[in-house]
Amino acid sequence: MRAILRVCASCEWIFKYGDVPSDCPKCDFGSYGARYVYGDKCYQYAKTQQPWLDKKIANYSDKLNLEIEKLLGGEG
Repeated sequence: MRAILRVCASCEWIFKYGDVPSDCPKCDFGSYGARYVYGDKCYQYAKTQQPWLDKKIANYSDKLNLEIEKLLGGEG
């Protein structure tokens, strides 16, 4: 039996199993039970999507830092 609250193994989007036809509604990737991954915090994360948001912000921050490094030519 699958856990009802799931977390995507790739993008970390949290969703309810059965609300969508595939695994992850964001990227179509496989998933794990959210409570197994995040413990009791999964219920709060299902409302805020904090892990997904943190991952997106970190990726964008890396991209911006590379742009800064490129424009400054490695000056420090």
